[in-house]
Amino acid sequence: MVTYKEKSASRLPLAITLVIASFLSAVILAATSNRGDQYWIARHTLLPGALIASTDVTTAKFSLGKNASVYIDRNENPVGTLVLSRISAEGIIAKDAIDSDLSNGSSHLVPLRIASSDLPSAIMSGETIDLYWVDSRDNNLSPSPPTLIVSGIYLVAIDKSGKNFGSDNSLTVSVQASDVLRVLNATTYGRLVVVSTHG
Repeated sequence: MVTYKEKSASRLPLAITLVIASFLSAVILAATSNRGDQYWIARHTLLPGALIASTDVTTAKFSLGKNASVYIDRNENPVGTLVLSRISAEGIIAKDAIDSDLSNGSSHLVPLRIASSDLPSAIMSGETIDLYWVDSRDNNLSPSPPTLIVSGIYLVAIDKSGKNFGSDNSLTVSVQASDVLRVLNATTYGRLVVVSTHG
C-alpha cells in the first residue's frame, strides 16, 4: 500500500522540475526582450510634405534582423527632415520615407480656400496634387487660358466640413519656398483648381 509520504516524495521531483522550467522560461523571456535596437517611430500619422518635429517622433526597441539597415536607428535623428511618403502612426520610419537634403529649398505650409466644384470629391490628405489658375473675371477683358501654377505638391490637410454649408473647403499644402509667392499671387483674382495626380 502506497503511503501519503511516498506520494509526496514522488511528487517532489516533478514540483522541482516545474519550478526550474518556470525560472528558465522567465530568464529566456527576459533575454529575448532585451534583444534588438532602438528605432525611430512616428507618434501619429505623418503625411508627405510635412517637416518632422521633435513632437512627431519617439524611439522604440525592435529586433529587425536583416531589415535593420532600411530603418532610422536612434543614432540618426529624423527631426527637421521632410516626409516623402506617408508614415503610419506607430510605424517605424524608413530611410527612403524622409529626405534630409533640403538644399533645393525648404518646404512651407500654405493655407488655401478652394470651392467644392474645384476640388476632386474623393481627394484625401497625403496625395500629390497640381494647382491650376483659372480666370473667372466677369468683365469685358479677354479671359486668360488656365495656367499651371505648381505641380507635384503635397496636400497635407483638408477640411471639407464647409461643403455641407455651401462654403469653400480649407486646404493646407506643402510648397517649396520659391513657389509660395506664385501660389499666393494666384489667389488674388480668378480661382484655383486642384487636380489630383494620385495614381
